[in-house]
Amino acid sequence: MKKQILLITCLLIVLSGCRQLPTDTEIPTLDATALNQTAVFRVTADYEMTQSALPTATLPPANTSTPIATIERTRSSASTPTPEIACNKAAAGNPFDITIPDGTKMVPNASFSKTWRLKNVGSCTWTRQYGVIFFSGNSLSAFQTHYLLQEVSPGGIIDITIDMQAPAIPGNYQSNWMLQDAEGDFFGIGPNGDAPFWVQIEVVYPATETPLPTIMVTATPRVYLEGTVVLGLGDQFDLDANIINPQDNTQADFLYQAGDLVPIRLTPINSTQWFKLDEGVPEYADCLNADLNDEILALDDQSFGDGICAQTSDGRLARLVIDQLSGDQITITYLVWSKP
Repeated sequence: MKKQILLITCLLIVLSGCRQLPTDTEIPTLDATALNQTAVFRVTADYEMTQSALPTATLPPANTSTPIATIERTRSSASTPTPEIACNKAAAGNPFDITIPDGTKMVPNASFSKTWRLKNVGSCTWTRQYGVIFFSGNSLSAFQTHYLLQEVSPGGIIDITIDMQAPAIPGNYQSNWMLQDAEGDFFGIGPNGDAPFWVQIEVVYPATETPLPTIMVTATPRVYLEGTVVLGLGDQFDLDANIINPQDNTQADFLYQAGDLVPIRLTPINSTQWFKLDEGVPEYADCLNADLNDEILALDDQSFGDGICAQTSDGRLARLVIDQLSGDQITITYLVWSKP
């Protein structure tokens, strides 16, 4: 028994001496997952330490708007703008149709004078370079341009007369007219000052074979033009237009001049005729029945107040009264009637 135990012991010793020694040290294998977890842990720990070390920033308070006190103001009353007055604008006078109201019946070829009353409601003065111009419709045989015979200030009134003739064929006719300024711009009546004024007539045959007389505007002709003029030696005067020394001297009616045989005289020109009364101021009937001629009228110191009947170069009857005579100058008051 002892021998067996000893044998086993020896065998164990031999086996232990025969165990192979390790030749190389084994290198442990790195785990990628473990490394990643370790890196995340370290970064997180470093960040937390950094954040705890930094002072906490105190944010500035948000801007708070301070309300602005309301200023009490009293609104001033709105001022009404003054409308601008047009330079050239007309309005109907009162009455507007002085003669020949709309729808007047006339026989064919009847002569008549149409008169409107117009008011200057613009801001500009109508000078004698302004005119009344045929605008549209039927001219009724009238001259298409008639210059004003006097100036009309803003607010002033003027009566405008145009000689016309009814057509030969029966029917309704309208003649439209407007004003024209010195620059050639048209204007008229109405809210905008751009509407024409007119005359309307109806031409009819006589009801019987007996011819109807020519229609007369009034029993006594209307005053066409009147005024006072001062002439110097050599001056000509146009009674129909109240113009001294007109550019077209064929429109002049008489000449004031001095000569050898007759020191101071009035000479009719351009078919003007007249007649000097012995005394007094002539009326229309006196001039209508006067024996007119084309003689030169001699003047002297006794000529003050002398009345003269005349027929102008345009065929209108007129009267002249000598107010003053001073050799070089003569003052005459005149009145011209419209054509019957």
